[in-house]
Amino acid sequence: MSDAAWSAWYRRALPAYWIFVLCCTHFPNLRLDLGVPSSDKLAHTAAFALLAFLFWRFAETFRRPLPATFVWWAAILLAGYAGVDELTQSFVGRRVDVRDWLCGVAGMAAVLGLLEWRRRRRVAS
Repeated sequence: MSDAAWSAWYRRALPAYWIFVLCCTHFPNLRLDLGVPSSDKLAHTAAFALLAFLFWRFAETFRRPLPATFVWWAAILLAGYAGVDELTQSFVGRRVDVRDWLCGVAGMAAVLGLLEWRRRRRVAS
């Protein structure tokens, strides 16, 4: 796939996935049972890790390489979104759990850290 095709894909994938995450986290009494203890926490970690990855790639479609400050702005924005997302779940009868937010932030931080490490290696070479 060409760079232009990937750019178009990421520009569509991020909004679609973000809406998907918003809908999944706001369905009343949605239960996720994967047969794994604490599967809810794993789901939060994975879902927000993927959101961070798509957010980074989306931003790269506009400017490459990304500036050194991007990782911090992305972390603040995405952690803030995860917090608001968690708090607004109370409006649909779901429970607010700071551990869910922390798992989401951990997934985002891991992905953003890896992508920032990759960005720095590319800039240095």
